[in-house]
Amino acid sequence: MKWFLSSLLLSVFTGLSSADLVGHGPRAIYPITERYVALVDSSIDAVLIVDNNAGGAVVGHYVLHDESVNDSPDRWVNPISITSCADCKHIFITNPFMFFKIALDKPLADMARSLDFSGFTQKSQISPVWYDGWNPKYQNDGNIRMVSAAADGSSGYMTHKSGGVFSFNPLSPSKEDPSAKHAIKIGEAGIEENDINGIHHTSSLKNIILTSSKYVHIVKTRDSDGNNPLDYDKVTAYKLPLDYHCDYLYGGTDMTFMDMVIIDDYAFVLGHPTPEKGQHNGVAIYRLTWDDDDEQWHNCVQIAGSGLKDAEWVDGSGKEARFSATVHDIDVLPTADSKSHIIVMPDTGNRAVRFIDVSYPVEAGDETDKVRVYSAPYNEHLYEVMYSSEASNAGMTPELAMASDGKSYYHGGMENLYTMNFNAAQDECARVGIGRVCTLPEIRARFARGQYPTPDGDDESWTTVWMNEDCSSCHLADPGACESSDWGDEYKMIAIFRPVTGLEAQCVHNERPVDTYSMCCGVGGPAVLDGTYLTPKQQQQQQAKKAAGISFGVLIPFMLIGVAIYGVYMRKRAKPAWWPKFLRQDRREETGHAPHREVDLRGRDYI
Repeated sequence: MKWFLSSLLLSVFTGLSSADLVGHGPRAIYPITERYVALVDSSIDAVLIVDNNAGGAVVGHYVLHDESVNDSPDRWVNPISITSCADCKHIFITNPFMFFKIALDKPLADMARSLDFSGFTQKSQISPVWYDGWNPKYQNDGNIRMVSAAADGSSGYMTHKSGGVFSFNPLSPSKEDPSAKHAIKIGEAGIEENDINGIHHTSSLKNIILTSSKYVHIVKTRDSDGNNPLDYDKVTAYKLPLDYHCDYLYGGTDMTFMDMVIIDDYAFVLGHPTPEKGQHNGVAIYRLTWDDDDEQWHNCVQIAGSGLKDAEWVDGSGKEARFSATVHDIDVLPTADSKSHIIVMPDTGNRAVRFIDVSYPVEAGDETDKVRVYSAPYNEHLYEVMYSSEASNAGMTPELAMASDGKSYYHGGMENLYTMNFNAAQDECARVGIGRVCTLPEIRARFARGQYPTPDGDDESWTTVWMNEDCSSCHLADPGACESSDWGDEYKMIAIFRPVTGLEAQCVHNERPVDTYSMCCGVGGPAVLDGTYLTPKQQQQQQAKKAAGISFGVLIPFMLIGVAIYGVYMRKRAKPAWWPKFLRQDRREETGHAPHREVDLRGRDYI
């Protein structure tokens, strides 16, 4: 039976201070590999394994509470941080009141290599742990913060707002762990009380990064002899005043920072101008550069997000991108290509994983305008899937909710790549009689089989299609799902497939013209236009046409002319199934990988 906390203990373990963390959703992330990430989502009280290459598909999950308290979110664990390491057989998470370890049957990295996370859902086990070397007065006081483990498992640290930093051994997390101690006390190296937000190990493992609302402390964890000074109670830190470097961007406006990571000679910082009460201005990413001559960081530039505008969900260039307001964690995605540098962000308010590709500004130094942002939208109504009686009775799981099959239609070839906004794509689907633009689960199912439009008919080529997915979301004050949207109603997702990175999503304005192929899903049959996607003016035009009441006799000549014109139009195009064979010229439609196919749930092709 899964361990769960008593009701008394859970009542103490919940209740985040709104001044520290507000909003429920993905609060922290641990990159397992370039393809997979693990995250904690407080809106569903679970750890999720997300496949970045499959458009954010959930391939493993573990609920942190016992099912007996499914209907009592105030008794959920309410996680805020997560970490592990390549050889760790545990995941470590925190909430403001307790430190937890989740025992695994094998390390996450091994599961990733085998492409199988079924054991994560079935065999994991959560339990609280407070090491003998940690002072018990810091337990259950609501001030526990983030956790980080070195990639090689050589060290692990947990932060506490009034206590400082506590160490532990990620490879052997027993309560009697001799390495567990109070590693950095408040006041040491200029670290102030009540002001630690994020913590990360650097890729070199020589330092840990402690981010506060105004400063970053870079603390040495490996000296020239390969020893960790913190093991000998020696705290050496470099203090970086972030507000001093960055607040000029907003005319000296007070700023708040949440986290920082370092890639080569650049520091990437998560923050925004301090919001006034009731405001939800989205976060932004800033870059600082290390100067070897001066031996200091300088030149703070904004590379992604607004910082001033309200929370939104927008992808594209760094300048176009928008994030939610309650993000407080970022990390660096491990990549096989040494020239590829990607920051991964659990976007709390949007309940999605966001990727900020900073390869150009890292490699070229000055090309900050070439930052690219895209998404992995994993939240397929997961709260309802996991906790509604209807979904439970139907045997639904987060993994099963990720893909949906059925018939589809698409038309490949460069000659069929059109510049369309969402309405035009929807109109095209209605015209061919399939019905509508595909949803993300439908796209996932088809892309997994290589059934999608490409320029050359090759399943390994790129493609872009509109999806019938909103980029709307809300600020969640409690666990659950959005009852209505606070932003994003005018944005839709496009699916982009690249052979190297797989399937990704981008949120763009639904009226933005995008070079896309037409890909439609649904059941076959005649087109039925309900006008819901039309603008008010277009709807009025449709009603006017209906009110005109043209007689059948008047229509016949127009119908004959229309049939002739349509025949000419279709002469060099792929034909629908009902098209007379004696009028067909493109015999490729009857064999092989044709540019025009209907696909059913068994994966068979109907020409």
